[in-house]
Amino acid sequence: MNPQERKQLIVDRSAEIFARKGVSATTIREIADAVGVHSGALYHYFPSKEAIVTEIIREYIVDLSARCESVLARGLEPIARLEALAEIALTTSEQYHGATSIWRREGEYMRERVVEADMAATADMMEIAWREAINDGVAAGILRTDIDPKVFQELLYDAVWHASRWFTPTPDNTLADLARTMVTVFVDGMRTPAS
Repeated sequence: MNPQERKQLIVDRSAEIFARKGVSATTIREIADAVGVHSGALYHYFPSKEAIVTEIIREYIVDLSARCESVLARGLEPIARLEALAEIALTTSEQYHGATSIWRREGEYMRERVVEADMAATADMMEIAWREAINDGVAAGILRTDIDPKVFQELLYDAVWHASRWFTPTPDNTLADLARTMVTVFVDGMRTPAS
């Protein structure tokens, strides 16, 4: 196994353990055992357990941000944009299950790692994209003005964010199907009576 593959294995196994036990309850020894190396060998790749956590979240944020940029580049109408953003959030959460589990479990700790990695602006991109899609829908007269767009955003975003806790995709009920359903449920409640 080359050094880059070993480093990725450390990240992947650590994410699994952190998601299951929490960061503070996980030891370097447990990570080393899961990877099949001596504890000291981990320090060749990462200077600390916190550095491993930072790498886990960095990978997740970089991928999610790239997907977000791809959606925004398509120039979709507000509702289609919300659906596409929901789908990429669900897909990325599924693919980075360890990172999302750690984030839900230890949100403040993870936010500190994001700030340390100088990725706060990148991490906020998705939230800004949701807000802009909702505000564009309000401005276009598609979404109601009597409901605070920030409240709508938080409700929809949290529903999408926590869906990986209970939803298991199948060939007959995909993440795209769930994204469409979630956006429909929320948007229909937010849609102006005439639209």
